[in-house]
Amino acid sequence: MPGTILRSLPSPGQRALLLMLLVLSLPVAVRAAERTRATVATEAPANKAVGDIDVLSQQAPGREAVLSLRNSLVTPTAATRWKELVPFGHDLFRDAGERFTAVQDAPVGPDYVLGPGDNLVIFVSGLRDSSFAVTLDREGKVFLPRVGSTFLWGIGFADAENLIKARLGTVLRNTRIQVSMGRVRTLDVLVAGAVMRPGTYTLTGMATAFNALIAAGGPAELGSLRSIRVLRANREASRLDLYDFLIKGDRTGDVRLQTGDVVFVDLVKTQVGIQGAVVRPSVYEGNGPLTLRQLMNLAGGATPFADLTRIRVERVDANGGFRLQDLPLDHGHGIDPDSLTLSDYDLVTVLPLNERVRNMVTLDGYVRHPGEYEWAKDMPLSQLIGPDRMLPEADLDHAELRRVDPVSFHVQVRAFSPRDIWRGVGDLTLQPLDAVSIFSSARIPRSVALEGEILRPGTYSVVSGERLSDVLKRAGGLTAQGWLPSAVFVRNTAAYQERRSIAEFVKRQRVELARQQSTLASSSDSVSAGAVVEAQERLLSAIEDQSDPGRVVLDLDAEGRWVGTDRDPVIEDGDSFTVPLKPAAVTVLGNVMNPGTIMARTHASFNDYVRLAGGASRQADLGRSYLLKSNGIALSRSHVSHVEPGDAIVVPPREPSSHNFARALDSSWRFLSGLAATVALVVAVRR
Repeated sequence: MPGTILRSLPSPGQRALLLMLLVLSLPVAVRAAERTRATVATEAPANKAVGDIDVLSQQAPGREAVLSLRNSLVTPTAATRWKELVPFGHDLFRDAGERFTAVQDAPVGPDYVLGPGDNLVIFVSGLRDSSFAVTLDREGKVFLPRVGSTFLWGIGFADAENLIKARLGTVLRNTRIQVSMGRVRTLDVLVAGAVMRPGTYTLTGMATAFNALIAAGGPAELGSLRSIRVLRANREASRLDLYDFLIKGDRTGDVRLQTGDVVFVDLVKTQVGIQGAVVRPSVYEGNGPLTLRQLMNLAGGATPFADLTRIRVERVDANGGFRLQDLPLDHGHGIDPDSLTLSDYDLVTVLPLNERVRNMVTLDGYVRHPGEYEWAKDMPLSQLIGPDRMLPEADLDHAELRRVDPVSFHVQVRAFSPRDIWRGVGDLTLQPLDAVSIFSSARIPRSVALEGEILRPGTYSVVSGERLSDVLKRAGGLTAQGWLPSAVFVRNTAAYQERRSIAEFVKRQRVELARQQSTLASSSDSVSAGAVVEAQERLLSAIEDQSDPGRVVLDLDAEGRWVGTDRDPVIEDGDSFTVPLKPAAVTVLGNVMNPGTIMARTHASFNDYVRLAGGASRQADLGRSYLLKSNGIALSRSHVSHVEPGDAIVVPPREPSSHNFARALDSSWRFLSGLAATVALVVAVRR
């Protein structure tokens, strides 16, 4: 893209100028980007107090009215009734299918009921140890050596072990017999009803109804957690209520399954939601008629922040309509929660307390324990700001008391002296919501950074009114190679002002570029004109990125005539002063035959250096050429008396002579010339 822009310009002088500007911007681009990011982070406006905004937004007038009107215009449905509430207990089965693993290696208890397919291992210890395994056949029998068939189907593991010992003991004398469980049988169970994935599942003999539910993904959205039946031979063998397990950990109804069992999940009978200041806000299922007390118990009860003077119930009428009911429930003065039976799809809201802490005072600033303190009647100020609560740097002569009127909330500020309060002079009686601020008497000293060719470089503390020459004297002065006229003095306040000015300049120039683009779009040489506008945009971005603001131009001479005069600046906090090595070259930029750096020569003039650079090119405008001193001062050619090492000579181009092209690009050319001066200045000050 840069090559395309250069080739689109009509004259070699214009291409040379653009190439020069783009090349000069490269050395500082990376560092400028870092400085820009640091500047944005430093100067970003502080965020507003989030707590203040939250408090105000929660009590914003009209907010509840708008929400209420919006809700009244929406017809509740089964999908939107519960808002953000979720059915209680269903999260237990979230991703249950992926997490399900069959129970294989769990220990078998003495109550485990044997069935066809179970494997037993029998150990016999006597004159000779031996072991053998037996498996229950389809009839539930096992064959024991020298004993015969023994029926074990339906017998508990402990009873089966005693039976085997007794049968073998009749033929084996003086032996010890032990029975352990081998491989557990598998069984097929049908899970049906309102489940996520109904079907037949192969489980182990130790599986329960809960394991079958997990394998099937749990109850569906309208599946009941309180009515889960285990059917065996078309009869109900057990009924499982998962609420007993979820709330109390009781798994009484969770029986072990047998081959051919059916686990059936019924549909939900009633659903009631509860939200607000309760322990477990959720949608709960009723296993029959559900009262308000039962619902509160299922939700874990009210929190300490609940306002029981008003319970809000959004009810579903028998005729299909909806109505709102407010009920008091506080300290036995309201309704009996056992007497209120809830209907399907009722929504109960327990409102939170809206009371605020008012019996407090606040102490902040340079104290050991800033924060809120309990307010007591007739509490004196001296009790809050005792000497043991102050930090060593606390200002004992200046503090503030801010008092808030609890009715009008007007704030009054009163200054006082903690030292006088301790002496018993001017002690005040505190009121609720009072706030006391203790300030610091410590003052961080100002500092200035001295760098470069200084005998003792470093960061020096300065007092108010101290000048640059005073700090240099303390630092031992300059080294033999230091060159004071080229020193760079950077000030933070100046950098801030320059950044604002640059931002305004860039903003105005972008508006001007937009205007130029619309004007040049209709010009006869629209290709070249568009290329120049694009080059302007690139150079404008370069100026925005590579600017190094904050340098204050100083007129310092090596002989020290500036000391103690107006040229000797008073130091501000954060200033930096860098003394470079004495330069030995002069830079010639712009429209000369061989731009570059030339070793300084004694008594060489402005024109001498231009000649040493090959002389002015055909497009050069020597009348507008100027000299940039190493200290940042710019002098026109007519005002240059001598050229010193470190200076830079800038030779700008003449305006285009082509009548048509000049008329189309008149403002663009002036813009490029101004940018040439700016970039040259950046180069000069950064050497």
